[in-house]
Amino acid sequence: MLVSREELGVAVLDNCIYAVGGKNGAYVLNIVEIFDTSNQKWKMVTSISTNRHDLDVGVLNNRLYVVGGADGKCALKSVEYYDPTLDTWTPVAEMSVSRQGVGVGVLDGLMYAIGNYNGKDLKSVEVYIPSDGVWSSVADMHFSRIWPVAALDGLLYVMSGEESESVVDTVEIYNPITNTWTLEPFSRNEERVYGGVVIDKPPYYT
Repeated sequence: MLVSREELGVAVLDNCIYAVGGKNGAYVLNIVEIFDTSNQKWKMVTSISTNRHDLDVGVLNNRLYVVGGADGKCALKSVEYYDPTLDTWTPVAEMSVSRQGVGVGVLDGLMYAIGNYNGKDLKSVEVYIPSDGVWSSVADMHFSRIWPVAALDGLLYVMSGEESESVVDTVEIYNPITNTWTLEPFSRNEERVYGGVVIDKPPYYT
């Protein structure tokens, strides 16, 4: 990247890797860089409107959504999206609560904001419905959690995470049809998990 930082948001859109916000030492940033895989180069694009770290991002309808985080003073509930064809950011409806360390998952054309902290631990989950432009609450998780979220086969998976600074050694799985969360054991006991991805492998792969 052009600027070193931590606690940033990362996502892939149109064969480009986006690095959004984050912290560089004591400074909370609003810069956005993209890595173009076609020419293997980083470049700056339009900055987000609010400096934020501990955020998460989601790709929905060919737009990059930046969700929650913190501005160095308090947790945020604001959300905005990036249109790569216009190089512009546009605010959308705010979440019902501020969420620092939020996990974001996109499933079946809807975007979920999951957990984690705004002065207290959060088990709550809400979903953004782009056709209506609003956030709605869904079932709470069993535990408050911070990152990561993955979508697979019509379900959302929230892996490990932390509650009250203790590592949670389970996976929670959300079924949007039944609006329920189920718990499964997680093999990496007492270890923090900071990211997760879903990889489609060919049928001959073992």
